Amino acid sequence: MLTEKQNEQLTRVGPGTPMGELFRRYWHPVAAVSQMKERKTFQVKILGEDLVLYKDRSGGYADERAKDLSSKNPGRRSGAL
Repeated sequence: MLTEKQNEQLTRVGPGTPMGELFRRYWHPVAAVSQMKERKTFQVKILGEDLVLYKDRSGGYADERAKDLSSKNPGRRSGAL
């Protein structure tokens, strides 16, 4: 049986948490390409973070933290899809 503290450590995946930091080291499928065919952007929430998926100008897929992107030209991040 897990203690309450152990349970918290194993189940919290937000930024700065032990499991969140571990999970961010791996790739996670969060959307199918077919979901992006008719959309320019696609909003998802994974590991406690709101992200916006989009196709860049070359047709590749990328992601960006969901914030006000209207004043910014989103570019590929190191975590790009």
